[in-house]
Amino acid sequence: MTYKTSSVWRKTALSALTLSLATLPLGGMFASAAAADATMKVRIMETTDIHTNLLSYDYYKSADSLTVGLARTATLIKQARVEAANTLLVDNGDLIQGTPLGTYKALVDPIEGNEIHPVYKAMNLLGYDAATFGNHEFNYGLEYLDQAIKGANFPYINANVYKDDKDSNPDNDVNQYKPYEIITKSYKDEAGNTQTLKIGVLGLVTPQITEWDKAHLEGKVITKDIVATAEKFVPEIRAAGADLVIAMTHSGFNGSAEANVKAEDAILPLSKVPGIDAITFSHTHKVFPAADEKSLDALFKDASGKVLPGVDNAKGTINGVPAVQAGYGGSNLGLIDLTLEKENGKWKVASSQSSTRGIYDSVAKKSAVDADQAIVDAVLPDHEATIKYANSPIGTTTGPIYSYFGLVQDDPSVQIVTTAQKLYVEDYIQKNLPQYANTPVLSVGAPFKAGRNGPEEYTDIAAGPLAIKSAGDLYLYDNTLKAILVKGSVVKEWLEMTAGKFNQIDPAKAEVQELLNPSFAVYNFDVIDGVTYQVDVTKPAKYKPDGTLNDGSSSRILNLQYNGQPLDPEQEFIVATNNYRASGGGNFPGVKGSKYIIDSPDENRQILMDYITASKTINPTADNNWSIAPISGNVQVTFTSSPKAEVYAKETDNIKYTGQVDDKGFGIFTLDVSKAVTPSVPGASSEQPVAASFKDVPANHWAASYISGLAAKGILSGKTADAFDPSGLVTRAEFAGMLAKALNLKATAAAGFKDVPASAWYAGSVAAVVENKLAGGITADTFAPGSSITREQMAVMAKQGLDLRAGKALSPSAASTFSDAAAISAWAKDAVSVAAEKGILAGRADGSFAPKATATRAEAAKVISALLSASVN
Repeated sequence: MTYKTSSVWRKTALSALTLSLATLPLGGMFASAAAADATMKVRIMETTDIHTNLLSYDYYKSADSLTVGLARTATLIKQARVEAANTLLVDNGDLIQGTPLGTYKALVDPIEGNEIHPVYKAMNLLGYDAATFGNHEFNYGLEYLDQAIKGANFPYINANVYKDDKDSNPDNDVNQYKPYEIITKSYKDEAGNTQTLKIGVLGLVTPQITEWDKAHLEGKVITKDIVATAEKFVPEIRAAGADLVIAMTHSGFNGSAEANVKAEDAILPLSKVPGIDAITFSHTHKVFPAADEKSLDALFKDASGKVLPGVDNAKGTINGVPAVQAGYGGSNLGLIDLTLEKENGKWKVASSQSSTRGIYDSVAKKSAVDADQAIVDAVLPDHEATIKYANSPIGTTTGPIYSYFGLVQDDPSVQIVTTAQKLYVEDYIQKNLPQYANTPVLSVGAPFKAGRNGPEEYTDIAAGPLAIKSAGDLYLYDNTLKAILVKGSVVKEWLEMTAGKFNQIDPAKAEVQELLNPSFAVYNFDVIDGVTYQVDVTKPAKYKPDGTLNDGSSSRILNLQYNGQPLDPEQEFIVATNNYRASGGGNFPGVKGSKYIIDSPDENRQILMDYITASKTINPTADNNWSIAPISGNVQVTFTSSPKAEVYAKETDNIKYTGQVDDKGFGIFTLDVSKAVTPSVPGASSEQPVAASFKDVPANHWAASYISGLAAKGILSGKTADAFDPSGLVTRAEFAGMLAKALNLKATAAAGFKDVPASAWYAGSVAAVVENKLAGGITADTFAPGSSITREQMAVMAKQGLDLRAGKALSPSAASTFSDAAAISAWAKDAVSVAAEKGILAGRADGSFAPKATATRAEAAKVISALLSASVN
């Protein structure tokens, strides 16, 4: 489409201009226009990356959140207008996505007809002059975006998104939207005379939108380089009569960014384009200028912490061009105060001062301004509907789920997501892609909520009920699941890239060293579940945060293994991830261009919700498949997280809270890097020695008697010498091992499955249970040893074990009466009924069986114990 300026906006601007001309004496007007010494001050105000944070509320925690909320930014806007006579208010994008409110109005109760999106209900009350798109505006497709912006009473502009005409001639490309707008303003100069100022606003967005939202945009639009686009349109805007040119650019700052390479964060080279008077920027959620150089984000500094050349934090300029970035969620209002002087009849920027104002006082820890009640009233019905939706129940968690330590050790908040994705992909392959049945599935996740937008932005879900908001808390973005085919060599480089999150630690230093590199985005810290590995942080990072090579000779990833064996660089894997990463987001080496095995329209968050719903109860745990390689010597390493993490740090033996906070409010924690962490996923060696008792199974644990009894008999063993990991999920191979030991099963030949190598620790157990007819494969030639066992699979194996003990096939006395009996697979119905009758595997408290849910090690211990004691008469 071609953007059409709102009729309301046109009429308002025209009326204002007509009124100013009608009330100004002609002689005075021309005399003022010709005055050589005329001086005028203009204030540009920017909001950006609101992400549907309209009110100061956290939908995930069902609590107030004083660090976000456009309703309070609105108060700052009104205050700023009182201070300055001549103002221009713009928004830099990423408006309609980001909280459950955005999801609700896009996918659950989408806007239609003449309905106005709640973001525009708020913004129309504030008198915005113009807006440009952020990358997240395209998350729901072009039709939805077009429908949404109909409700904006101000023009939208973008110059680097073009219609895809599917030819190879760039000269005939047509803009998808109006590339720029020249806004005519009637302002007062310093002498009190009325002046007409023509302000040209140019819209630009990260060109990667066509990759990140390929499913919505492919074949419809293309994008072009930000800098090249500015070089094309800035002279055109000047020629059209603009006195002032503002580049409204949804892009961030990157000290190594270059022009003409479609850089994602291109503000640095953009600042060198002649003719740009000011830049409003965004995307990375940073604040520029900051209160001082110390609090200026690391993106604007070199490796030593020195502010990069061309960046003037005091004045708020980049290469001399006034610039501002207003953070995230309405946390700040960005201001550029320009002093203009007229020379030879033309306005020039004589001086400038950029600044930012926050809605939250981080020192006093209280709100700096009150909410604008008109904004609150306008969006309250949508807000309340969202709360009702977000609190819809989906399941239960047996323990708290938090992401406070997700950047320094394996974390349950990530593992839950990767498990859900892995099961989805395995199920899809089994049903639809049998040709890939023998290809191992790995799953990728990242701690999305790990402090990117401040010390309050972490996941912290209490034990108990889980709701839709919980899934949103665990999976923040509206991504869709993709599964790609890669070789082991790509898996290795993928992990080398993610290891760039860590600073290089000097083992010879006794001084405190910071572990985390703040320039590396938390959403790019990918954990790959299905393999085990360590990260050697004493070596330099192989890749920079933008994916370019840092030190090609370095290798931080150690002991990378699959199924307990060194990873074969040539072995193929199917990796479950999201559309952002699969399409090249983050510039991970070797990922972009990989073959899509599954190009699903299903959202990762919905897949997570479905997993929780099917499981009914989840047991948050991490398998420690990755860890930081131990460092010997007196090394003192710190990292930052929320001060609220202190309570959880006390439950660990490797993390301690120092009691100190940094200038941004993050708590400072120490991490003991001298200890090795043992993965609880099976390795090539045999299981850990049996322990009579385990530290993580206290006497009052519901499964303590089962675990200790079987451990004493040598049937079960711990993950380590003194840890059992009762909440850890059980794989098919592990349960096979338990059955083989419990029933003393032996095999006379190999199982013959392609995915059970003879060298695997579980090869003998799998062969034994298959030979004794306790289990079969997922397909004719695959066993899926690494897949988490489901409750109905466990019931079948246990029932077959009972048959073996009885010497005959046992039959149920009656069909099961579970509330979800219809969901039990036909091949498992009798086994579930027998297992229930014999007390081997009971149903859930709500009367369901949850056949597709996974099981924990503690539950497996109870099943094995019950199997051995059950009557077979």
